[in-house]
Amino acid sequence: MATLGLRLYQKTDPNSDFAILLENKKTKNSLLFQAGTVATLSQPETDAVRSDHYGRVLDAYGCLGVLQMCPRISWEGENTQLYLVVATKCVRVCLIQGSAIYRLQEIDIVSLHSMRPANYKPQEEESWIKEMKKLLSNESFYYSTAGSGSGSGDVLDITLCAQRRSTTASSTDNRFFWNRMLHLHPKRFGVDCDQWLIKVMCGSVEFSSIYMNNHSPKILIVSRLSCERAGTRFMVRGVNDGGHVANFVETEQMIHIDTMDDLVLSYIQTRGTVPLFWEQPGLNVGSHKVRMSREPEVSVKAFQKHMRFMRERYGRQVVLNLLGTGVTGRSQGEAALSHLFQIQHLNCPWSKDSPHIVFDFHQECRGNTEALPKKLQPRIKNEMETFGYFTSKKGQVLSLQRGTMRTNCLDCLDRTNRVQTYLGLDTLSKMLEYLGVASNGVIVQRFSTKLEEMWKDNGNRISQIYAGTGALQGSKLIDGARSAARTLQNNLLDSSKQEAIDILLHGNLLNNYLAAHSRSLLPSSYLYAPISVLRQLCDLSHQYTSPIPLRVAVGTYNVNGGKHFRSLAYKHLSLDDWLLDCQKNTLQSSLVDTTPEEEAAQHSRVPDIFAIGFEEIVDLNATNIVQNTQWSENAASWGKELQKVISRDEKFVMVTWSQLVGVALFVFVNERHAGHVKHVSVESVKTGMQGATGNKGGVGIRMVVHNTSMAFVCSHFAAGQKEVQERNNDYDTIARKMIFNLGIPLWAHDYVFWCGDFNYRISLTRDEVIDNIQRGEWEYLLQHDQLKISYAEGKCFKGFIEGEISFAPTYKYDLFSDDYDTGDKQRIPAWTDRVLFWRRQYNKDRDNANWSPGCITHYGRAELKQSDHRPVLAVIEVEGSVVSSPSLNSAYESVVASLGPSDCTVVVQLPEEKVRNLPEGVDADSVFDDETLGAVQEAMGAVGSVVLVRFVDNRVWFTFSDSQTALKAVSTSPLKVRGQELEIRLKTEAWREQLDQELALCGDTTTPLVDEDATLMQLEDEDPTFSLRNMEGALEELYQSQAVGDEQEEEEENEVGEQQPPRIPPSRPAPSRPPPPRPTPPGSAPSSPAPARPQPQGPKVMVITKSTRAAHSSETPPQRSAAEPSGPPEKPARPSRPAVPTQSAPPSQPPPSLQPAPPLQPAPPSQSAPPSQPAPPSQPAAPSQPAAASQTSSQESPQVPSPPLEAPVTSSIFGGSLSSPPDVQPEVKRSVSPFGAPPPLPDNFPPQVSSGPKPASPPQLAPQSLPPRLPSRPTGPQPIPANNSESRNVSTDSPPSEPPPGPPPGLPPTLQSNGPPTVPSRSLPPVPGRTAAGPPPVPNRNLPPVPARNLPPVPPRK
Repeated sequence: MATLGLRLYQKTDPNSDFAILLENKKTKNSLLFQAGTVATLSQPETDAVRSDHYGRVLDAYGCLGVLQMCPRISWEGENTQLYLVVATKCVRVCLIQGSAIYRLQEIDIVSLHSMRPANYKPQEEESWIKEMKKLLSNESFYYSTAGSGSGSGDVLDITLCAQRRSTTASSTDNRFFWNRMLHLHPKRFGVDCDQWLIKVMCGSVEFSSIYMNNHSPKILIVSRLSCERAGTRFMVRGVNDGGHVANFVETEQMIHIDTMDDLVLSYIQTRGTVPLFWEQPGLNVGSHKVRMSREPEVSVKAFQKHMRFMRERYGRQVVLNLLGTGVTGRSQGEAALSHLFQIQHLNCPWSKDSPHIVFDFHQECRGNTEALPKKLQPRIKNEMETFGYFTSKKGQVLSLQRGTMRTNCLDCLDRTNRVQTYLGLDTLSKMLEYLGVASNGVIVQRFSTKLEEMWKDNGNRISQIYAGTGALQGSKLIDGARSAARTLQNNLLDSSKQEAIDILLHGNLLNNYLAAHSRSLLPSSYLYAPISVLRQLCDLSHQYTSPIPLRVAVGTYNVNGGKHFRSLAYKHLSLDDWLLDCQKNTLQSSLVDTTPEEEAAQHSRVPDIFAIGFEEIVDLNATNIVQNTQWSENAASWGKELQKVISRDEKFVMVTWSQLVGVALFVFVNERHAGHVKHVSVESVKTGMQGATGNKGGVGIRMVVHNTSMAFVCSHFAAGQKEVQERNNDYDTIARKMIFNLGIPLWAHDYVFWCGDFNYRISLTRDEVIDNIQRGEWEYLLQHDQLKISYAEGKCFKGFIEGEISFAPTYKYDLFSDDYDTGDKQRIPAWTDRVLFWRRQYNKDRDNANWSPGCITHYGRAELKQSDHRPVLAVIEVEGSVVSSPSLNSAYESVVASLGPSDCTVVVQLPEEKVRNLPEGVDADSVFDDETLGAVQEAMGAVGSVVLVRFVDNRVWFTFSDSQTALKAVSTSPLKVRGQELEIRLKTEAWREQLDQELALCGDTTTPLVDEDATLMQLEDEDPTFSLRNMEGALEELYQSQAVGDEQEEEEENEVGEQQPPRIPPSRPAPSRPPPPRPTPPGSAPSSPAPARPQPQGPKVMVITKSTRAAHSSETPPQRSAAEPSGPPEKPARPSRPAVPTQSAPPSQPPPSLQPAPPLQPAPPSQSAPPSQPAPPSQPAAPSQPAAASQTSSQESPQVPSPPLEAPVTSSIFGGSLSSPPDVQPEVKRSVSPFGAPPPLPDNFPPQVSSGPKPASPPQLAPQSLPPRLPSRPTGPQPIPANNSESRNVSTDSPPSEPPPGPPPGLPPTLQSNGPPTVPSRSLPPVPGRTAAGPPPVPNRNLPPVPARNLPPVPPRK
């Protein structure tokens, strides 16, 4: 049992400054916490201080440090409160290598600002303190101390594995150092943290000792959970911008035998979620939908950071991907995620060196791990032998582990636990061979049984941390109970647990405007510098940043449920008129264009950022409101369509999107900025029914582009002509409660763009409004606009800017009409749809005459008639910033030099020469008598605020409130007092080096597991801008490698089973191939036809499926044409059953809708021609041959039922299905892999240069009718009350968009695009004759005609 080595006292005198005294009961030294400072006291000082009105509070086993906490949002952390965190209960887990490892069981949090009352009750504590105690007391945190029998003071650092402890003199691995933020405050005041504080690791420590031939080996399994991206199951997913993944765990399996020359055998492996940006939104019960929160272009930088870190720190990697590959059921979301994981990995420069093994655990093992040696072991055998394990004896390294297995499933819990257990047991057998006991069955069984139990307990503890319950073990009763508990825990209780984790890891960097500004400007390690350093660096940002122009287009559209997104009667309606050509259409409708050519050319450039908000994107019915819809097919369809439209001139990529019932917000960035987007997060606020429902409310998205922070908000306020106060309240609620991740408030951003259906009306009668609209009297109407009136009264949008309104009200119209509401209610027209923006003005900008909030170059509406609203678009020119690293380093050095030490302490003493020349018998203490000491205190008090005075070793220490005051006090040296000349110097003169040590607590201190060759360590970084042009090459390599593996496996199976009776081979899950394209049924989620893009020149992806090949005879394998690119050599196909002769069917026999185009057919001039295959000898060369071959193939396996049509796999950020490219035809085969054809290029693939003919443009449409009179165009931004400014409307040279030819992307190329597919005929072609060795022929399936059902006539309705 551990010893209660610390005792805590508090000052009970209410008339003096409050203080806490932490005493070491063994050494009698102590730490004094007073007025925000920390002082180390000797034993005499401790006795003297303790006698001055101090009372005992509690005893503790260890101190975790000082927690800095901002209980409410502050500007610069000025209200930071300090709390001392101590361990009050723990249990020893084991004693190994001279150190004891303890598990925390209870902690206490003591305020350093106020006295704890005598009748203190833990039940009355603040909620965040209760959550912190619950978090640190869940028996998942461990620390180590020197063992009682250890003669040396060295303590086993449990954050390091045995190989890192032995091969490098590395310090603590900060990834597993969970209380590092709590060490910062004492370290700034010179406290020896190694002596006073403990280092806490989160994870699991499992220990056991067994008997082995007069030895007692100690078995240890240590799992270390990383704190770089820590959180709960559904709160934290995927990767962050630093390349750190959720639930990353390093697990070490170690055997220590001290009686065999201190022998140590160690093997480590890692786990972590898929390093992409993904999430699982909504209420998660049962099957969980996976949604990609960012597109591949925005994810590649973080992905490559993670893979590079793993390669450099853990050696060679093998990625064991256990995600499901099924296209239906629960695994469909996993299949899409796994598919994108493989694509990103193939585009990574380390893919050749790091195999990516897709192993569908559920499909391959069926819940039974006994299949792992047969199915998984052969695929990783070579790497397991190459990597090896670590061995040391007498401190000398004998062998190193040179690589690790990185295992992942969706949560990295249950499936990962079983595979890692197998890998650990497999390595155990090699360790026992090294020990020479592999032939002893008793010892082997003893080791295996014990280690398997330890791995099971290890998995339960990791699952407890991340999911709130133990791991699923395969028992229906236990797993059912744990699944139910997980559902409740993850959906109802994890938010408070996540808050406690953030407080522990970030401290006062939460709820802090200064920290939010620093995150957008400074590297992550700088964030942990003192507040004074951060403040100065932010104020001097103009010295190390340069401005860049950014054009932001913000639009809003109330789509009235989105029912008319695509209508057959209104195909000519295009979103281009709103998003791309709105300025051009406005200029064309004006009589005279006075815009200068240079200004028009400048304003015609494509925006850098698009933020598009929608209201009523789903029906606001009871079902959607109660379910709190956060993802819908309708919103996903709109997102896909938006990306197609705005990528007309330049390619745009999705950053993310968010939905709250009917409100949805999409943010896109230009492809050239995709690699510079970071810190993306979303938030939503409900305002319906006083915040209970989401039928009204707002969604927000924040991000940092380069070094400029932006927040986008889309909201839907309360409706009604007279509900002005309710709308003002909605604005106030959203503005206050819109707090993003890490406590970043809305107003902590450089820019805030706010759009939506605000529902502010015009306080006039309908007839007056209609009359003024017809005359174009916008000024008069705006005088009665409720938003303008509320803004002038300071009730909403204070400080925001809106462009001049020179267009007709956007609400409310009859559908597909230019007439305002003619229904029963006849609502009064109003400008309900608005766009405003706000720029934060910092202190450094107040004296800058050139500072500008921004410039609105266009503010207008579009004449789309699908809804009862008209969409609005604002184009805003803003100023961004880019940080120069050399200039930042120079500014940092100057700031640190000017601010002084963090401890703010100076030392007043006699000069060294005078001390040496003192008369004999005169002590230096006699110089500081009471009068001299009082005079010195008075002199220091005149310099600044003194918070602590100490007399230490003939010196007087003065601690000031800030470091600059300490530098000012030093400048007064020498100090002459009562005839004595005293010297003043800083207590910490090397404060620059000390600050580096503080920042190192939160930096990257992970040392490489093994030294790699220089060539491997000098791999160049890829361009962070991910290009989808590399996608085709990645997919080709992916599927060709899989095809070769399928051929080899098929050949081996056929060689073994040639003499067996013919059978249909079972379907084998391929590594995350997407589902085959399915026809889009009528009335499904709409999407407009994709523009016909010419395919890039180059080799095509070749798919070889493991199925019976009826299209080719066994004697003649398919030949590769001369134009076909080189690839893996094909082996002759060996059928598993006798080949059946085929015959050609008449071309007119099958219906046209069922005649699939040949998979390899000549392409039009705009596309690259794929290689063609010669016809088999058994078939005559005829134009209908491919169709006949496909029919014969389908006839040959009539026993295999066709799979049911399921929901498509959510494979993109919008949740759309993966479809085939238009020039690749799916084969009509029933026994193919469930993924079918290779995945297509995305719909937003940038067009390549092509010499083919361009599609013909449709006839130009007549311009839409506009109000009879249009005012002059606005020229710049104005505050909302003012309406006399003008904004420039400039035209673009791009032509208006046109309906693209070709079928929709979801339909196969052979199906009609203007209607449902033709129903196939029931009569099948005649079955060809079979040989004697074949199965009996299938009888004709011509069914008798269905008799007519004569129904009685329907009587007329009365």
